[in-house]
Amino acid sequence: MEKQAQPNATNDTAQFIRPLGSIVSVSGPLLSYPTLSKNCETPVLVFHRSPPSESALPSSAITACKKAFESVVEVKMGSAEGMPRSKDEWEPIMRFWSEQLGRRQADGLYEVFSGTVV
Repeated sequence: MEKQAQPNATNDTAQFIRPLGSIVSVSGPLLSYPTLSKNCETPVLVFHRSPPSESALPSSAITACKKAFESVVEVKMGSAEGMPRSKDEWEPIMRFWSEQLGRRQADGLYEVFSGTVV
């Protein structure tokens, strides 16, 4: 779930782990979890339906996810089936992504402002 960075120039065998930007699971459990000595720092959003929907996740899937990741947001919507369908259902996912992108620190990432001359 995390990607390995290139070896450090001073020590070819030293590698460090960097978290991914985020993980979003829609109507399904994660099929594998990181096996690190500490919880993975990658933020996770789990979107699923309420029972009796076939898209409902068992509480054990959410519990397992919380054991593996430091930050897990659970979004449980109505008992319809499948993917998010309305603006109200997509809103928590879009908010999660905007929060994660707002915190992202990356070289070469620039914010563009409309109507501003630099």
